Amino acid sequence: MANQHKNSFHIEPAKGLLNDPNGLIQFKGTYYFFHQWNRFETNHEYKEWGLFTSKDLVQWESQGSAILPDTESDKNGIYSGSAIEKDGKMYLFYTGNSKNQGKRASCQKIAYSEDGKTFIKMEKVIKTPAGYTEHHRDPKVWQKNGKWWMIVGAQSAANVGAVTLFESSDLINWHYQGEFYSNELLDQMCECPDVFSLSEEADILLVCPQKRTPIEESDLSLSSYAGYLVGKVDYQQKKFIEKEALRKIDYGFDFYAPQTFEDDKKRRIITAWMSRMGDKEEVYCPTVADGYLHCLTMPRELKWKNDRLYQLPLEEYQALRKDQCNYREDSLLIKNQNDTYEMIIEFQAAITDFSMTLNSERNSISYREGRLEISRINWVSGEREAKVLPVDSLSKLHIFNDNSAMEVFINDGEYVFSMRTFSTSGRDVYYQNLGHNGSVMFYNY
Repeated sequence: MANQHKNSFHIEPAKGLLNDPNGLIQFKGTYYFFHQWNRFETNHEYKEWGLFTSKDLVQWESQGSAILPDTESDKNGIYSGSAIEKDGKMYLFYTGNSKNQGKRASCQKIAYSEDGKTFIKMEKVIKTPAGYTEHHRDPKVWQKNGKWWMIVGAQSAANVGAVTLFESSDLINWHYQGEFYSNELLDQMCECPDVFSLSEEADILLVCPQKRTPIEESDLSLSSYAGYLVGKVDYQQKKFIEKEALRKIDYGFDFYAPQTFEDDKKRRIITAWMSRMGDKEEVYCPTVADGYLHCLTMPRELKWKNDRLYQLPLEEYQALRKDQCNYREDSLLIKNQNDTYEMIIEFQAAITDFSMTLNSERNSISYREGRLEISRINWVSGEREAKVLPVDSLSKLHIFNDNSAMEVFINDGEYVFSMRTFSTSGRDVYYQNLGHNGSVMFYNY
């Protein structure tokens, strides 16, 4: 029987476990999305970098392995990192993880490529600075004011999440500059930091706060999520100055370890690991029977509007649209046989009581009295579970449904819900109370 959960337009491996996106870059006209990968099993016991490439950010081709854990300093895992182009070469920055007699050691390492196919490791190793544990990983590199800068996610010796800062004049030799940012809101560890600017008024710092078990060597996180801080990078003090409280990036079930890059259209694009599954959810995930686990979110364009981060579907996805149907009925059952589809629901009147079910009631979306709720059936418990968000007004829902993934953009990207969802019993859609002059556009893929 064909694999009914294999996604059509989300990056996922043919075999093994995929997690964090790494080294996002457009290099010589091609988009490169590296990623954490265990190509042997559907668990987290082995980590290398795999690679997918694309010309259009929609159709992706797996290039297999890119960086292997084959040296003493990275023998126990090639952890997350980023990519930069300089003088026609691609430079990859990643964390090497090693364990000797049960003791962890982390270092930041560099590899380079001239052709985007062969990646050569450099001997240079950037060690963890004093005052931090060996949970020091996920380097993100950028250029500003004629210098290269690197931030790394960290755990302080006092067991508080932090971000460290390094500086370089040549991209090869790095010097520690101190603590870039720390706050108790970052819990016991900060993973996958990223920093960028979308306006002159504000810089954005992406962080993934993680609560860890008391046992330092355990890799089992109690909880973690992806958020962003609004502030300014002070290049004189060499610190991030926070101006607003930490906010979530995505309000759904499955979104973590996001990374951004800028393409040749000057778009700031973000993608993330589409999972916050617990151990049991991973073990019993329906795709495991076919030998693979997890996917990435769709790439999205970031915008700064109304003093907040907006996320928009890329215009390239419009190329997937085939058949289009328009509906204006106040309530309607859409008999749908396609596993992959897109919906745009626009409300012209003030909505107070809209509801819909998707994928033959496996998923639901409702909006009542300023409360937006999105649900799915959990594949382990068989019970319905929901995420709820207060939303002052609802003007638009933009839904992308893949074979086992759904992303919902609210009010032109003001909020986003991402989730894995597994359906075996049809794809019908039913909505109620569309309201006066509302419209539903339905596209088959």
